[in-house]
Amino acid sequence: MMAEKKERDKSHHERLFKASMSPVRRQIVAAIGIHGKSRDELKQELSVSDFQLKFNLDWLIREGFVVEEEGKLKLTDDGIELLEAG
Repeated sequence: MMAEKKERDKSHHERLFKASMSPVRRQIVAAIGIHGKSRDELKQELSVSDFQLKFNLDWLIREGFVVEEEGKLKLTDDGIELLEAG
């Protein structure tokens, strides 16, 4: 049981580390913030290419840092943890 938790924590920290290694991902998370944003709002706010935005946003969604609900991007608990880590 403890080994499973340790394994989960390890992969959790690896995901957080990978997310925090990318300046673009950090910018996206910071821009979404605790209130959420639409994709269009993000596009206007960040000076990154459409490809970079889509690539990194897709990664953040796939890895569980961001969810999209009714056209609005929101941070998950992991996303908020990443936001607070700066």
